[in-house]
Amino acid sequence: MNFLLALVAFIFLIGCLEILLRKFHFFGARISWAKPDPLIGYRFVPGAYYWFFQENDHPIQGRINNFGWRDVEWELAKSPDVYRIAVLGDSYVEAFQVELEKTFLKLTEKELRRKLGIKVELMNFGRSGATQSEELIILEKDVLKFSPDLVILFFDPQNDITDISPLTAPNNLRPFFKISKKGKLILDTSFTRRKEFILKEKIYWFKRHSALISLLCEKYNLIWKRKRYRKRELENSKRGMEGYLSLCTSHPDPLYLENYNLVKTLIKEMVNICKKKNIDFLLVCMDIPAYKWEVEEKIKSIDSSFDSNFFEKDLENFSHSLGIHYLGLQSIFRKTYQKERKPLHWAHWNYLGHRIVAKALVGKLEGIIWESFNGKDRKYKREEKGILIPNIQQ
Repeated sequence: MNFLLALVAFIFLIGCLEILLRKFHFFGARISWAKPDPLIGYRFVPGAYYWFFQENDHPIQGRINNFGWRDVEWELAKSPDVYRIAVLGDSYVEAFQVELEKTFLKLTEKELRRKLGIKVELMNFGRSGATQSEELIILEKDVLKFSPDLVILFFDPQNDITDISPLTAPNNLRPFFKISKKGKLILDTSFTRRKEFILKEKIYWFKRHSALISLLCEKYNLIWKRKRYRKRELENSKRGMEGYLSLCTSHPDPLYLENYNLVKTLIKEMVNICKKKNIDFLLVCMDIPAYKWEVEEKIKSIDSSFDSNFFEKDLENFSHSLGIHYLGLQSIFRKTYQKERKPLHWAHWNYLGHRIVAKALVGKLEGIIWESFNGKDRKYKREEKGILIPNIQQ
């Protein structure tokens, strides 16, 4: 009898705690809106409610769209009067740190519609932790079915080069590509057989129905994440800089150089896929912390050969060799920081950072879209303002 009373009391307390966590989000508690995925590690649950409170001074709330991405609802079939742009990237593109309408994607979309007088649609295919490995899979499995006119890939040197290989990635519960002796890309999804992933699959239902279970899992993952990063931090302390930054010097780390070459191979594969579908491609090289002169000087004191614009210049040449469009953000962020003297990031871009990216992207996309109307191999002709008609003479 005492046991039953104790059990009832325990269940009652757990129920009250669950209600409080859901309603008031104590300790940052929220019901998970992610689910395990055997191809890309995890993806968002279509239609799920999200509550995010990191970096910003207030929570960001909303719903994942019906296709499983952090964006407004989409139509699968592209209307003939819409210029559709699919955007691939990591947490900077996902952008849970700011309200959806204040992300660089929506700011760019709104300004392009205003300036060009046509319907432009930017679709958010960003997902935290994604590298070119996941992005290649997302391009093939998710993006192409929406028939975009343009694909934009946001490359993040700070994370992508490290996370692209199991030898350097702190988190190995993800897909990896390797290059065969014949030069072909081989996908490795063996992470699905690891006990950690199997456990995630088993507790997924409970995380989707309990803020308490989700909170406990998040705290456990945080401890696990800190342990995984200790080795990386030790290596960086010995080197004096993060591994990817060694590529900006005259003596790059061979392992990170190999990673960077794999990144380029994956980007090239994405470009080839898009070209076969007559889809334009824009590569955006994101900023690294060395856009701040004080950070740059600190790194140069460790290695005087450090060039903070290395990725921006190298990827511009790489894009030219592939015949694709290119935008570098490092120099843009440096000029803005020197002029404004204001923070452009929390950990991710803050509101000002998003506005900077939007302004740069609008300037670049105006020309690309204009080429679609007026270029030699234009994809569209304009019948009247606001209407795009496929160019059947192409």
